[in-house]
This record gives sequence, structure tokens and C-alpha cells, in this order.
Amino acid sequence: MEQDQPERRRIVVDGSNIATEGRSLPSLAQLDEAIRSFLEEYRGFTTSDVTVVVDASFGHRIDPSEVTTYEQALEHGEMITPPAGALGRGDGFILRIAEKSGALVLSNDSFQEFHGERPWLFDPGRLIGGKPVPGVGWIFTPRTPVRGAKSRSATKSKRSGRSDDGGGPAAPIDGDDQGSGAESDGATPRRGGRATSATKAAKTVKATKTAKAAKTAKVTKAGKAAKTVDATKSAKAAKAPKEAKEAKEAKEAKEAKVDKPVKASGEAKKAKAPKEAKVDKPDKAPRAAKAAKSVKRAESQGTGASLKADKLAPAGTRRAPEALNDPMTFLTFVADHPVGSTLDGTVVAFTSHGAHIDVEGMLCHVPLRGLARPAPKRARQVLTKGESRPFVLVSLDAARRRAELAVPGVGA
Repeated sequence: MEQDQPERRRIVVDGSNIATEGRSLPSLAQLDEAIRSFLEEYRGFTTSDVTVVVDASFGHRIDPSEVTTYEQALEHGEMITPPAGALGRGDGFILRIAEKSGALVLSNDSFQEFHGERPWLFDPGRLIGGKPVPGVGWIFTPRTPVRGAKSRSATKSKRSGRSDDGGGPAAPIDGDDQGSGAESDGATPRRGGRATSATKAAKTVKATKTAKAAKTAKVTKAGKAAKTVDATKSAKAAKAPKEAKEAKEAKEAKEAKVDKPVKASGEAKKAKAPKEAKVDKPDKAPRAAKAAKSVKRAESQGTGASLKADKLAPAGTRRAPEALNDPMTFLTFVADHPVGSTLDGTVVAFTSHGAHIDVEGMLCHVPLRGLARPAPKRARQVLTKGESRPFVLVSLDAARRRAELAVPGVGA
């Protein structure tokens, strides 16, 4: 859709703003596309009527592939950058060009910090915005600058710098009130020292009231806290005799009832004794009894190599064979598992001549010869710590309360 020819024949483009619209970094290609689309829509403008202004950092933020084209555009005057140290940076330079030439401004910025100095920004049609719409292209529309905190501050500062009759700047105001230009009910601010004195006096009164209020609040809080502490101490002091009396009575009652639990415990043990005697099944009893006799005999006399070593050892240094399990664990294991039975065990540790296997809480041993034929040099070559697998019970050693295992098909 073609736009009617505008009254002004020049337009200043805020290049950095348009090139970054909808992006995190500026794009020279997007800026070029926006200008071409604008000239197609607004037929009253030609390329000679367009002034493109970009900030000094523009060339460092575009894609490296566009740097050469950008530098050529600067050389041919197709783009310009503000002079170093220009007040207001690129925005101030853009508005100065537009103000001097009466040009339109193509930008999505509202230039809030300049609203006080350049009220012509609010003239209808003076500011035009543009956005790329996917699948449609660039859409341009007249804009009204957005007023915000910066705009209000700039406008207020501009007003405070004028005299009562508008003929010149007002007298300076001391301290923090300088340039504030506060107005009330349409009255203009007073000049000189009187306004300053009145302002300072008002601040002093306000500060005094605030300090008094804070001091009163602190005193009130301190009084309340002191009362709370006193009340807590009184309550604790009142409770102390009562708690001591209750503790004494509880202790006396406890001492009076000491004998009853002892009797109950003895009677309970007598009642449980018959049940515990019936735990072993008839078929396991002979094996358990036989193992118990072997354990007792081995502990009192020693067996095999241990007896020979004891005979050769000096008097007073002989010792019983080292046991691998406690008597009850060993007797239970013997009663439940006859020699030749297959067991499921877990590898828990390695030794220099085999490995220790946990079978239902019983610590068994599998020698190197029981792992493979020929025997491996280390148990780690066949077993893995934490591994669970079946083993065959090869023999029982009552003196050491241990059981020898073997891998199925290997042990004798």
C-alpha cells in the first residue's frame, strides 16, 4: 500500500535501532532491507533524502562478513556516525539532524531523555516506527513517543531551568534542590535564598519528627521485650518446685517396682525354654550333635597339624586352632547342609590362597584348587567380589569351624 507523499522531504534513520529490531545483535542486511522497503512504501522519498546514522560501536557488533560493506558505506557517505564525545551519543545526533532539516525520524526508540528539549517529537507523523513481520515484510506506522520516568524527569528539569516570565534561566538553588523545579497548585517556584531556606527548614522539621518517632518506637519495643523476659522467668521459677516434686515421686515409684520385671523376665525365659528346645528337626539333630562333639573335642585337644605344631612349640606357647565362625553359626550350618550339597554363596573377600564366601551368614572358604583345573594363581582370575554363584560343600573343619567349598565340577 503506497503512502501519501509527506510534507517533509527528508528522513533520518536510526540505523542501530532498526538493524537490531527483533535481534540481539545488529544486522547490516536487515537495515538495508528496511530502508528499501520504506522507499517502496513511501514514494515521496528517494535515496538522496535518506540519512542513516549508526553508533560508533556498530561496526564491532555486526557479523564479520558485513564489516567490509559497512566500511565502504561509511566511505561513500551512505552512513554516518556521531562525532566522538557527542552529547546524547547517537540519539542526540539523530535528533539534532532531524531538528535542523525538519526531517522525519525512522526509529522504534522514544528518546525519552530528550522530551523536555525537543517537544516536536510529539508532532503527528514526525516519528515513524517499523517492524519486520514474518511472511509479510516490513510494516511502517506513525508513532507517538512513550512517556516514562526518564521523560518526566527530562520535562521537569527543562521546566525548572526557566524563569517566572520565561525570559531566562532561574536563579540557581543550593544543595540537592538545584534543578528540581517543584511546583504546587500552579504556582511557580520562588527564586534565590528564600526558597532554599524554606526547603531546608522543612527538611529539618521532617527529620526531627522522624527521629523522635523512631526513638519512641525503640523504647516501646524495649519495654515490651523486658516484660516478656520477666514473665518467662517468673513462669519458670513457679514451675521448678512442682517439676522437682514430680521427678522425686517418679523415682520412688520406679524403685518400688524393680523386682516385678525381674520375676517376669525369669518366668518368660522358663516358658520359652521348651519351644527353643524343639527348633531342630529330627533329621538334623544327629548331624548337629556330631558336629558339636567334634567342635568340643577339637577345642580341647586340637587336630592334625595343629597338634604337631603344639608338640614342637615351647611349653606355655601352644594355642588352639583359629576359628572362622562362632559355634552356633557353624552348628546351624552343619545341621542344614550335608557335605556334597550345592549352596548359593556370595564372594566377600580374597585371600592369598583362595577366597571367602558368605553362605547364609556362614563364612566359608574356597581354595585355589577348588576354582579350576589347573588351579589359578589368584582367585580374582575366576571370581569377582560381590558375585553370587553356586558352590559345592566339599568338607567341614570342626576345629576351625569352617567349611571348604568348590566350584561345581571342579572340587573332589
